[in-house]
Amino acid sequence: MFAESLQGNPSPESMATAKAAVDVTEGKVPLKTACSMYNVREQAVIQYIIDKTEYETTLDIINGNKDTDSV
Repeated sequence: MFAESLQGNPSPESMATAKAAVDVTEGKVPLKTACSMYNVREQAVIQYIIDKTEYETTLDIINGNKDTDSV
């Protein structure tokens, strides 16, 4: 879902999953609530968060950022 959300024309399901993931990671609502609000699966939101974190960490490493949690 994360990769699809970066494409030019993501599906409505992909966008709903992205919105739910943002709400969860920003602490606005619990996972279960976000999934109900956007009508998406919890596992899809969890996987989206994992994929997004991996992508951002990879970019940080490539760009030489020292502000990552693991550095």
